[in-house]
Amino acid sequence: MKKSRWGILGTAGIARKQLIPSLQSSDMCEVVAVASRDIEKAKQFAQDTHIAHYYGSYEALLEDPSIDIIYIPLPNHLHVEYIKKAVSYGKHVLCEKPIALSVADVEELIALRNSSGLMIGEAYAMYYQPRLQEIKKLLTSGSIGEPLVGHGVFFLTNNDKDNIRNAYTVGGGALWDIGVYPIAVGRWLFGAEPVEVSCEIENDKDFNVDHFTSGLLKFPSGGRLSFSCGMKHPSHTHMSFSTQTHRIEIEKTYHSDYPHSQFFEIFTGDYPSKGKKVSFDPVDQYRLECEAFHNSIFNNEPFAGSLENSLSQTKTIVALFKAASSKKVERV
Repeated sequence: MKKSRWGILGTAGIARKQLIPSLQSSDMCEVVAVASRDIEKAKQFAQDTHIAHYYGSYEALLEDPSIDIIYIPLPNHLHVEYIKKAVSYGKHVLCEKPIALSVADVEELIALRNSSGLMIGEAYAMYYQPRLQEIKKLLTSGSIGEPLVGHGVFFLTNNDKDNIRNAYTVGGGALWDIGVYPIAVGRWLFGAEPVEVSCEIENDKDFNVDHFTSGLLKFPSGGRLSFSCGMKHPSHTHMSFSTQTHRIEIEKTYHSDYPHSQFFEIFTGDYPSKGKKVSFDPVDQYRLECEAFHNSIFNNEPFAGSLENSLSQTKTIVALFKAASSKKVERV
């Protein structure tokens, strides 16, 4: 099997800690180069992560003819610019979320993908968790009824004034950084797109970004998804979904590498009731995601982080910001 050859555009922590080790463990993919605007930083990063080649500019990596796929973990406001540049060099692109900060930008990326014939995807690795896929099957099959109510949270502590997630000018803030996760999972498990949203945002007076955000999404069926996200709280992720007859609880929802949290609980009947625990072996969701992206290119298989999914996600996020500003329910 021919391995896809990946280049890493930037030295972000998620590349070092998650994506590069996952690619290096894959039989389908290999990391061949990394780039930084600082050649010494690129050299040290390459040595630390056992990557053979390094470049002192992003353009130099994009010019490398041996690379098939570019992974972009750059700050949010640079995503679209470097996706366009990568495609101009004939590269497929997997970009970290959020792939863009406006609906118009996502629409432009769809047109670029269609005209170039190159694959552009958004990195939401949790779609490749076996436990979330099993919940998706349960809800899609109708065996436990349709989802009526969902709720998701994502909290963490980030008080670093130099962290880009606390910078408004680069697309920082809780909603763009972590609120996207419960929204993405909720839309996917409801199997529909919201038609209306409401939202409340509390801004950080020091950083001028939202540090606590809550919202409500209403779906065509009448189902509702509520969510909360914040960057001034103890770390916690959780989601729950209720149908007419069942309730599902999911701890540490967006990660699949915690050995003691790879399960969901399903409850029936009135509260309190004893739930059934459905367990799974830990998996590397980043490796599974990268291999799925490889297969979307070389085997024409579907990829969960498609630009069509990105468009619906971005429309929802933009509508939530609008609702927070207007203090009204807004159409998506």
